[in-house]
Amino acid sequence: MTADLTASAPVPLPGEAPAGTARYWQECTDRFAALFDQHLGYEAQKIPLTDAELREVIDACNRAAAPLGKTVSDKRWISYMDVVRWSQSARHIKDMEAFKAVCVLNCVTFVWDDMDAGLHDFDVFLPQLRAVCDRYYEPVDAEFAYEGARAFVVSDHMFRDSLIKQVLCSTSPEQYFRFRVTDVGVDFWMKMSYPIYRHPELTEHSRTGLAARMTTRGLAIVNDFYSYDRERALGQITNCFRLCDVSDENDFRRFFRARVDDMAEDMECIKAFDDTTRDVLLDLLHGNFVWTTQDRRYQAPVNDVNSRIE
Repeated sequence: MTADLTASAPVPLPGEAPAGTARYWQECTDRFAALFDQHLGYEAQKIPLTDAELREVIDACNRAAAPLGKTVSDKRWISYMDVVRWSQSARHIKDMEAFKAVCVLNCVTFVWDDMDAGLHDFDVFLPQLRAVCDRYYEPVDAEFAYEGARAFVVSDHMFRDSLIKQVLCSTSPEQYFRFRVTDVGVDFWMKMSYPIYRHPELTEHSRTGLAARMTTRGLAIVNDFYSYDRERALGQITNCFRLCDVSDENDFRRFFRARVDDMAEDMECIKAFDDTTRDVLLDLLHGNFVWTTQDRRYQAPVNDVNSRIE
């Protein structure tokens, strides 16, 4: 369905056996691809940006991140941005200004997520998010987009080392995915993304949070599989595959099959929505998979586009 999904598989050092989920990369990538073939049957499309649009977005990202006192390379911005370009629905975009806003908001909150929690400064960062929303959206949409962004960064900061995070991430898949609706940023994604499409039903599904709940499991499962080794290296606990024994092939495969079944159930339910909402949500799930399997962020446990920003 998508070309050369083996290209981004992590390569162990000479004499080193693959660790974590890396040992299952090919079989699980093939299973994810088969799942999307079965339930979608078409390929994700990357949304093009002109050189001028790309430069505009990167410059806006640099302005928004500047008060944090951090310098981010163009390479890293592009890595962050590509999830938006792959995961929005190219078939239904009507507002490119809103699309650029999503690129900027996505990128700068990636920086926040990759920063050490001790460096977070809401007083300098939140006004930058507000300015991006006011620049690109109509007023009512700016309110929803900003609230989604604010909730995501505040939640991320609150729960970094909290007991409730430890409990929700270690009890069961059900508790874990409840937590991830906000923590993985899906509610934020929907509230900043719906203006791209100018579609009444999708707007309401995004504002109420239903769209986020319908896509959280699929997004988190794919992200967690490919980021497991990185998150383990960084001591992070927000990964559903911590709920199984990755070193035990039988236990891992049992758990993985159950998660793929979760994704299949969600995709079949999404097909009951109106045509535009259906396409946007399914394109998000599939595009996220394509980006994850191709992007440098997931090619090594730690590299220059996924390392902690100290």
